[in-house]
Amino acid sequence: MCFVLFFIAGKGCPKGDCPGGTEQKLIAHLLRNYDTDARGVAQANMTVEVKIQLLLLRIHGLDERSQVLTVTGLIIADWQDDRLKWNKEDYEDLTDIVIKPERIWLPELALMNGADELAPDFHKIRVLIRHDGHVHWEPGGIFTTTCDIDIRYFPFDDQFCPIQFGAWAYYSARMNVTNSSHVVERHGFKKNGEWDMYETTSMWRETILPCCPDTKYSSVEFTLYLRRRYTFYMMNIILPCTLLSILVMIVFCLPPDAGEKISLGISVLLAFTVFLLMVAENVPRTSLHIPIMGELVYLTCTMALGTVSVCLTVLVLNLHHRDVERPVPRWMRILFLKWLATIICVHARKPKTMAGNFLLDHPESGTKKNGSINIKTGLHRIARDAGLLRPMLSGSNGELPNSSPPRETRYSDPVLPPSKSGNPGKMDKTHEWKEIAHVLDRLFFWIVFIFMSASALIILLVPVYKEAFLDIGPPDYLT
Repeated sequence: MCFVLFFIAGKGCPKGDCPGGTEQKLIAHLLRNYDTDARGVAQANMTVEVKIQLLLLRIHGLDERSQVLTVTGLIIADWQDDRLKWNKEDYEDLTDIVIKPERIWLPELALMNGADELAPDFHKIRVLIRHDGHVHWEPGGIFTTTCDIDIRYFPFDDQFCPIQFGAWAYYSARMNVTNSSHVVERHGFKKNGEWDMYETTSMWRETILPCCPDTKYSSVEFTLYLRRRYTFYMMNIILPCTLLSILVMIVFCLPPDAGEKISLGISVLLAFTVFLLMVAENVPRTSLHIPIMGELVYLTCTMALGTVSVCLTVLVLNLHHRDVERPVPRWMRILFLKWLATIICVHARKPKTMAGNFLLDHPESGTKKNGSINIKTGLHRIARDAGLLRPMLSGSNGELPNSSPPRETRYSDPVLPPSKSGNPGKMDKTHEWKEIAHVLDRLFFWIVFIFMSASALIILLVPVYKEAFLDIGPPDYLT
């Protein structure tokens, strides 16, 4: 009865008949006189072949400003240790055991391009040992590595980030670290919302130090090919900027007499400045590469066009309010009012006078009364509004017969049409300057429209034709 209770409690096993006792006996046999600093080879001139493979579980993020990649994964390592062999028939067909890693020799695996130290539990993962001396080890954790960022095509960019594992102490003749596969394993991989990993490679490399040309150090470089998901940038930066660029063109559609052309242009420039600050926070602070096809260039070009549009608007307003004493040169009349007006389909407008505007607004002022035209009220109000009230009409009732022609006065009356005024060329000069300003306004509108449409079309077609027209490939150190 006491023997049964002792056996159930697991405090012993007679002559190693139970599995626990057999495993304990085997571990004691294997680790007797085992030195963890010695390599598991029969002869000193032999090389330990360590095959490693990266199992990637998640991409936490790629910090463009710090140029650091953070991932979670496992390193699957396999090697042969001749001191850890046994005959499985002698141990009840026990084919493998699992022990703590600090009890046997482990290959040195260092993160060659690491930006931070490995996780404290990296070397605490237990080791699986088979009866033929094959050792299997799967340490893992969060790996933080450096990654050179190329932002020339931001936000339609592709990044190539290497994760390099090797040995600092063992050179290739003593321990050769090789890759067991040409790709990175992705079993159970979780997708990242910002980056799409479309390809992976695994490559064996050897490093030769300048001081020791005969000594080589082996390493395995796992490369992740990442492509940025640009939907966020399209909806939050490019699309609002495209809508703001329309306001730049609207500046030329606003009449010069409205008095808000300059204010609208400056407001659009301020809005572009805000978006430029938002984009500058998301790109790394480097002068090695400048985005040539992304938001920065698109915003910069649009801001440049906005600045030019404000300057051109000042030119248009200057011509619109030109002094009437300066006549329009003949070459400008031919170039703008004849050729350019025909090309951009701008039709000549008739000059408007205060009298014409008043008669359009008050048609009752020009009605007939008892065979005569009552124009006293109309002209009196026009002259009073212009500050030009003077005795122009005769008669007590203000009515002029139809048969008597209007008297010419020696005063120049600007409220009448040019043909009835004492200075007919003055109104014509003002109208010509306004017509030139109108033609230039339309011309500048089409120029800005063409540039804005071309830039927006290019930025929208880059994701589709990027690989066909742009030279995109891994950096030189990855080839």
